[in-house]
Amino acid sequence: MSLYASSSFSARARTAARAFAIGASVFLASKAAGHDYWLLPDMFAFPANTSIHVGGRQGTRFPEGRAIEAARIIDARIIGASSDMKITDMSVEGTSLRMHHKPTTAGQYLVAIRLTPRTLRTPPEGVIRFLRTESGVSEAARLEREKPLAGLDTVIYTATSYAATVVQVGADGPRAFSKTAGFPLEFVPVNDPAHLHVGDTLHIAVLGGGKPVPNIGIDALPAADTTAGADATAAKLIVTVNADAKGIVHLPLTKAGPWMLRSAYASHKNGGAANEWDVSRTSYVIQVGAKH
Repeated sequence: MSLYASSSFSARARTAARAFAIGASVFLASKAAGHDYWLLPDMFAFPANTSIHVGGRQGTRFPEGRAIEAARIIDARIIGASSDMKITDMSVEGTSLRMHHKPTTAGQYLVAIRLTPRTLRTPPEGVIRFLRTESGVSEAARLEREKPLAGLDTVIYTATSYAATVVQVGADGPRAFSKTAGFPLEFVPVNDPAHLHVGDTLHIAVLGGGKPVPNIGIDALPAADTTAGADATAAKLIVTVNADAKGIVHLPLTKAGPWMLRSAYASHKNGGAANEWDVSRTSYVIQVGAKH
């Protein structure tokens, strides 16, 4: 029987029960997705005529974490300048999902995954709370400012996570850093991430639905020092930057090693009812070389 079906419930009891159910759903949503998903290759430049090996992890302290379950990956691809192939060789090994693929030609490749979406029902403020806990503070602020959810009692939103990285196979070949996977939210570098060093600036577009998202906020996290003490928390390493009016982020690079970029974006579901929305979360991992 429905929680609200009984006529013996007083109006106050129904209100309290509804508030509890809403609070529980928001809490569970945050707990279920309160961390990041990312791809980190064994190396960012593989020898020619070899397979690439990429790890997939989830957690709160990049790059340390636990494996993304293979069953949660519904799309895994390796995209070259003129090719787009599915990655099918994947399994969990220890604390990482392991993906393997052997490209047929030398060049640069985008590796991208889509995770299984989750659909939740919540009042509008629940969407904002979710965004605030999932790397979408500026997106939550936009929703509060523009009020696109005003007038809705509940919102049905589908939360989906994506992750990508870029690797090189062989010493030369065509570039692929400007390619896209066609995800609802993704990072697309303007300058080649294969040639970045400390002191350089990464210029990277943020696309929502294939179009630049002006002023969207992103977080950038250099890899945490696993030998450091408790003070070296992920929160202290996070750099928050907003895109410009053209949807391009300009990120100064201050530390050598892997960096993870992440963002979140809320959009009305294409063809959906007024209360049907998509919340996309994405990450992009690059390697920054030592200062010249």
